[in-house]
This record gives sequence, C-alpha cells and structure tokens, in this order.
Amino acid sequence: MRDARPAAVAAALLLAFGAYWALAANVFLDLFIFRTAAQLALRADNPYHIPAIRAAVAGQYPDDERLIDNCGFFMPPGALVGFFPLALLPWQGAKLFWVALGAFAAFAVGRTVALFRPAGRPPVPGLIGAILPFLLVLNFLVLAVVMVGQTPLIAAGCVVAGLAAFGRGWNTAGAVLWALPFAKPHVALVLLPLAWYLGGWKRAAGVALVVAGMNLLGALFVGGTPLFLIDYVQLAGAGHKAVAFNRAELAYEMTSWNRLLYVASGGRWLVEQSAPTILVSYAVGFALVFFRCAAARTKPSEAWALAMAAALSVVCPQVLAYELVGLVLAVPWVRDLFASGHRTWGLAAVALLGAQLIPFQTADALGIDWHRPAGAMAFALVVLFGPLRPARGLQ
Repeated sequence: MRDARPAAVAAALLLAFGAYWALAANVFLDLFIFRTAAQLALRADNPYHIPAIRAAVAGQYPDDERLIDNCGFFMPPGALVGFFPLALLPWQGAKLFWVALGAFAAFAVGRTVALFRPAGRPPVPGLIGAILPFLLVLNFLVLAVVMVGQTPLIAAGCVVAGLAAFGRGWNTAGAVLWALPFAKPHVALVLLPLAWYLGGWKRAAGVALVVAGMNLLGALFVGGTPLFLIDYVQLAGAGHKAVAFNRAELAYEMTSWNRLLYVASGGRWLVEQSAPTILVSYAVGFALVFFRCAAARTKPSEAWALAMAAALSVVCPQVLAYELVGLVLAVPWVRDLFASGHRTWGLAAVALLGAQLIPFQTADALGIDWHRPAGAMAFALVVLFGPLRPARGLQ
C-alpha cells in the first residue's frame, strides 16, 4: 500500500484546507442550500418552495444579492435522504462533516490511477506517480468545489469506491455508493449503462433499485406519498430556469453542447435543455459510442468505458464547470495510453484536461469565453476516437 501514501497525504491536505474555510469564513453556499432543503423536508415543509430557500439564504448571506436572487433546491427527493444527516447537525458541524466526507472521497479520487490496472503491472513509477494524486485532488476545480460545498468530488469518490466494492464482491455497498451520485440524475445517468457494461444487468438493476428506493423515501418525507415524485418533476422543471446559473444563455461556466452551440453561433442559436432534450442528448452520445465500437469491431476496455461515461456526463446534460471534477475518472484510460505507447493521444487528453483547470476569468481576459464547453467537447471526441483498448498486450 505504499503507492497509496501520496493519495492519503493529498486527502489530508484537502481536509485541512476545507476545515480552515469551514471555521474561518462564511462560505459553503451550496451546502447551506442542501442542508436547508433537508431541514424543510424533515419538518414536512416543501423544500422546493423557492421563497423559503431564498429567505434562509438571505439570513445567512445577506450581502450576496446575486445568490439570493438565483438560488433554490432542485435535486430529486432521493438527494434529500443523503442530506438528512446534515440537517441534524449544527451548521459548523455540518460543514466539518461535509469536509470529512470530501477528504475520504479525495483519497479515492487520488487512487483512480490504480483502477483497472492489469494484474502484475506496477503502479505509475517515479515522480509522476508521487505527484499525480496531488494534481488530481489539490487543483483549482476541486478547491472551488470544496469552498462552495458542491457534490462532484464526493460523487467521483463514490464511483471509485463503488468500483472497489464491486471488485470485492460487496455488491450492496457498491450499489449504494453508485446511487449517491444520483443526487444529480442528469449527470449520473451514464452510471446505469456503465454498470451494465462493467458488471452485467444485475449490477445496473441493483443501482437502479437503490436510486428508486431513496427517491420513494424522500417523496414520503416531503409529500407524504410516493406520488409526490410527479409533483417534483413539475416543480423542478418550472423553478430550474428561474436561476440564472442554470441557463445556457447566461451561465458562462457551462460545459454542455448547447452552451458551445450558443457561443459558437454568436448567440443566435439558443437551446435550453429540459429532461427530454437531455435524454435525447444522451441517446445521441450512446449511439455514437455504439457505432464507434461497431466500426472498430472491438470491445472497449473498462478504462475506456469509464472515460467515455465521464466525458458524456459533462457534454450531454446542461451542467456547470464543477462537474468537470468527474473527468478524473478518465485517468486509468490516460494511464494506459502512455503505458502502451499511444503518446499523441495521451498528450492530447492531458492537454485538454489541463486546460479545464484554467479559471474562466483568466481565459476571458484573453478573449476566450468558450474554453469550458469547447474543451469538454474536444476531450469527449478524443476519448470517442481514441484507442478503445490501449492496454491490450500489457496484461
């Protein structure tokens, strides 16, 4: 386990960073909204009532008028089940609890390089293997996610930990871990076909059952009946677009294809995605994956499938730059590219991943306001057309 030490140190540093900000500043804005929604649900109040959320936010962040005017809770009822522990803790305790969860997730993320490593192959050698966990965990995007209390780091950690659980035959634990990212179902949807591909239909069904169970339980808390899920779809659909951060026209940090279309057309072509268009977007993505594999007559490696799923999750749905943290799941495929001599593909992937670590303000100062969606799309195309089984022959 010596190769796990850098990941442990990186996670410990992230824990210290998060704990400092939890105690020293009034940040963790999104976490406050999640916790407030869970508190409302436990009191049998409606967590999707936007004025109630905004009133609480105004009390905690009175000087942030932009946040007050553009906030709400739109996650499905199942997400509330995951946030209930936060509602039972005082605010300081909730922040520290969230930071601790993030540190555990960071350790898992720091170990992604070991995923799907062929038996007998050594870990990534030398200096690169030692510094890679620090690059994955202590970068601009992850630190931003920690400071606002967003979910992508924990979601990525759950995917990695879930793969480890599945690999040990702990299928129930794996299904629960893979169900937690469905707090954002439009991002996590790719996990269902990925689970089927990696572990068969029973694995996918297990994840789907846990997701369904969490949502039914959440609906019972909020609406007193599972039928509240129908009301949720209407409430979320109506309220989501009331927040400027969720609109492709206004959200300059958005990574999805429709934001790229809007920017590339000079603002002439605007598509604001809804649930049906997100499903169509994924259908197109899955179709491209199918035809790519059929044309190559090759069954992709597990590492490629994981990388492709991560890429689709930031291009197909309408999401912000926080979700780019999930691209860490492409690391095993990039590792295999370099190990098998596909250095051009590997360098292209690393360059595109690295470009996403550039803050928008820095790129915008250079006259580039499209590097988020363009970079995400370019990376998805690199994965799509890159080697499907780069580690073949290395086993």
